[in-house]
Amino acid sequence: MEIAPESRAFLIELFTKLRADLAERASEEAGAKRELRIFDALLAGLEQRGSFPDDEELREYVAKLAASTDESNEYEHVVLEHRALAELGAALPKRG
Repeated sequence: MEIAPESRAFLIELFTKLRADLAERASEEAGAKRELRIFDALLAGLEQRGSFPDDEELREYVAKLAASTDESNEYEHVVLEHRALAELGAALPKRG
């Protein structure tokens, strides 16, 4: 699957920042080496236009990050609000 250029740029920026933050405190963090390896693999794949290793640990990390992001951003609530307001707008009588 192709990753859109805007998404690729966003992901490269995200994982570069996450990696830099973790590298600064790696000696204090349990599992830091594992996460640094994950960030390196993801960044390499993004920079090589989607040439990612077949690695279950990468898939699990990305799935957990997506779920965590959805939860912290209240994604389901935002989607519900958007859908409800769109439906309300469509249900209102049109002028004319």
